[in-house]
Amino acid sequence: MTLPAILQNLVGNLEAAQAVTPTTDGGDFNFLKLSKHGEWIYGADETEVSGDSAFVIDPASYAQGFIAWEDGELVAEKMAVAGSAPVLLSDLPPLPVGVKWDSQVAFALKGIEGAEEGVQMLYKASSKGGKDAIGTLLAAIIKRAKAGETDLCPVVLLDKSSYKHKKYGKINTPVLTVDAWMEMPEDGAEPEPVAEPEPVAEPEPVAEPKRARRSRKAV
Repeated sequence: MTLPAILQNLVGNLEAAQAVTPTTDGGDFNFLKLSKHGEWIYGADETEVSGDSAFVIDPASYAQGFIAWEDGELVAEKMAVAGSAPVLLSDLPPLPVGVKWDSQVAFALKGIEGAEEGVQMLYKASSKGGKDAIGTLLAAIIKRAKAGETDLCPVVLLDKSSYKHKKYGKINTPVLTVDAWMEMPEDGAEPEPVAEPEPVAEPEPVAEPKRARRSRKAV
């Protein structure tokens, strides 16, 4: 199957960005992060993400670049979205002594289900665990596109894993679990869910169960 030109361009941009390791500022987006205690939180008030929330990611929002911190304070940051000129370490200005540039990647998310429905978030990652999570997702998108799939917007659940560090003890790491895939949006539109058979009517439950994993389309 031949991909439409717009998707071919997207894949080319993502692969080019992937090979390099918005200028992205906050805008109307809430910054999303995994706390040291293993909770997904977002926004200035550090609201905890509800366990029943799911988010869609537009692959075109993928960005990569570099960030620098000193004693927990942001010193400088330079990011570029896929398709624009990549940020090269050699082009970045020098930093104060003892401060270094770290590579960073990012995706924009929008809540489509649960308590965070309609909330727009920006997830930036400069830690190994975060970059691995985004890298795995990016590779899956590119693989689907090359296989001829056109539903390239992953619907993700925010999960976590952990490992034991010899020095720091338990370290929580982010996991972006793909729950379904949605069609790419047209300009200015939101992603549309992939067509699926109409569900068979079921009796009303006595009590609402905990949210089950959906299956809009097999992953």
